[in-house]
Amino acid sequence: MAVTGKQKQALRSLTTRGVLSAEQENAVIAALEDTGVPPRIADRVAEIAAYLGGGLVLGGAALVLGVSWENLTRLAKVGVLGAATAALVIAAVVVAGGLSAVRTVSHRRRRVVSTLFALAAVTSAFTAGTAASSHEFVVGATTGLLVAVTAYVLVATVLAYLTVAAAAICAVIAWIGELAPTSALPGGAALFALGVAGMFLSLVDVLRPKQLALAVGAATALFGAQQPLSGDAPVAYALTACLAFICFVTYFSVHSTVLLVAGVVATTVVVPEVVWDLTDGAASGGVLLLVAGAVLLATSLGSTWLRRTR
Repeated sequence: MAVTGKQKQALRSLTTRGVLSAEQENAVIAALEDTGVPPRIADRVAEIAAYLGGGLVLGGAALVLGVSWENLTRLAKVGVLGAATAALVIAAVVVAGGLSAVRTVSHRRRRVVSTLFALAAVTSAFTAGTAASSHEFVVGATTGLLVAVTAYVLVATVLAYLTVAAAAICAVIAWIGELAPTSALPGGAALFALGVAGMFLSLVDVLRPKQLALAVGAATALFGAQQPLSGDAPVAYALTACLAFICFVTYFSVHSTVLLVAGVVATTVVVPEVVWDLTDGAASGGVLLLVAGAVLLATSLGSTWLRRTR
């Protein structure tokens, strides 16, 4: 059956009062809609047409710009990209059933709306970057991030979250590259902070799905922690060890396998690096493998003990 607007408002009220979590609210809505009649063929056709239309709009804009890029003025380039962005946003709103229905769009249409918004975030980034006369990467990445965050707030899906994560990483790289282009340390520290912030926001249910957001945040933090390795190795070791510490400590209160795996991976990465550095590279590959294996065994035993005690 179709979930009415009043029913969705009632569920939202329960979520606001803390009776339901946001994930439980979405699960209830999906379960109610899945118990109804199967979608009509017309609905399936409309869904497929929306996917194809969005892809064709993006591909057509890319083709036009790719063939005629050198011959087009900046205004013409911005016009083509802006028109593609507008078309994608309008299509998303139409599929949702109107601007007021975007936040409460039915489960079957959420994927389509989210996909169109994600494509619009990409084209808006290119539009802003093309329109800027300087600092194009910073302007484009920042615009894409703002559009992606707006889309995620309106329709929180897996694709919307991944778009936000990718846009945030691009924006951080753009800004740090502009402010500190010659050193890897600021960029690495910024990505580490971004990843840890993403993990925290997932734990407090701001970013969903929680496990995916935890995994992406941990991967981003680990990637950032390893960036200063060539010039500031002690900082890279400290950041990686800090990530492992955060994951293991948080695991005591939040029983998440993602945290445990992230802590193990960070520990397994940093210990051989420290051994290699302390021995001035004298440790052979076999010794490093032995150290990594010992670390994995130790963390496995520790994690098993933690799971049993919990």
